[in-house]
Amino acid sequence: MKKNIILIAVILIGIGLWWQSKPSNKPELPIIGVIQAIEHPALDQTRKGIFDELQAQGFADKVKIDWRYESAQGNPSLATQIAQKFIGQKAKTIVTIGTTVSQSALQAIQQSGSGIPLVFASVTNPVSAKLVASDKQPEKGVCGVSNYVSASRQFEYFKKLLPNMKRIGVVYSPGEANSIVLNEEMLKAAENMDLEIVFAAANKTSEVSAATQSLLDKVDAIFINNDNIALAGFDSIVASAKMQNIPVFVSDIDCIQSGALAALGADQYELGRQVGKIVADILKQKNVELLKTMEYAQVIREETNKKVATEMKIALPASS
Repeated sequence: MKKNIILIAVILIGIGLWWQSKPSNKPELPIIGVIQAIEHPALDQTRKGIFDELQAQGFADKVKIDWRYESAQGNPSLATQIAQKFIGQKAKTIVTIGTTVSQSALQAIQQSGSGIPLVFASVTNPVSAKLVASDKQPEKGVCGVSNYVSASRQFEYFKKLLPNMKRIGVVYSPGEANSIVLNEEMLKAAENMDLEIVFAAANKTSEVSAATQSLLDKVDAIFINNDNIALAGFDSIVASAKMQNIPVFVSDIDCIQSGALAALGADQYELGRQVGKIVADILKQKNVELLKTMEYAQVIREETNKKVATEMKIALPASS
């Protein structure tokens, strides 16, 4: 009896092993490898927009596609490792959210010779980041959507809310090519608007609070302009500025509820939907040699925080 039980057990184990090793007739789903520079509300909304657009176009996760998301946690080296992993998994496309991860992923793709299309999102200046040679001509294997809004347009809006503003403090990360280009543009815009820009560098989120505090005695307001390190530490910026009643402006409208006085920038969720359309186009084609010309965000919004204005005793224009 005991021998029979052992024999049955062996047979069942054998059947189980055979079933597991049996080739599946189910086709493998195309992998969409998503790399985000760092987690903060604006980029999270971009990712959600991409995902929602793919679902809306019939590419349901785990049904039509295999959506795989990872955060680079502000680390370009980690972004490269994640990209290499997606390349090894033969992803259909790699989607990057943020400038530094886009640069890391493109380099990994080029070095691998895999030819996997790269679709970037929320890169302010894709040309200076060397992702594309021009915003007018299609680039082989690379496309995406920029969240660029001119500094002069932003300053004009902020000065309507704070007419006596003379000095603006900017917290930025020196490691983000995106931020260096924006800093240069802000300096040029400020020259024509009777404004002075004071910069404070933060290489990682743990340095953001100290960088903000170094500005408080020197400026009338603080502006965070599409810098992912600063945006990831946005709560600490607001907390520090609030102690000295310094208003905070921001380029990401998704941060307005975190205590900024006002924001002018791309609607990051709608930008994500734009990116999702590009990814859907790739999924609909078997071979993608040439993608579309890169795009700019179609929806730009202005937002004010009336609660913050009341707390700081700032009288907003009637149209705000």
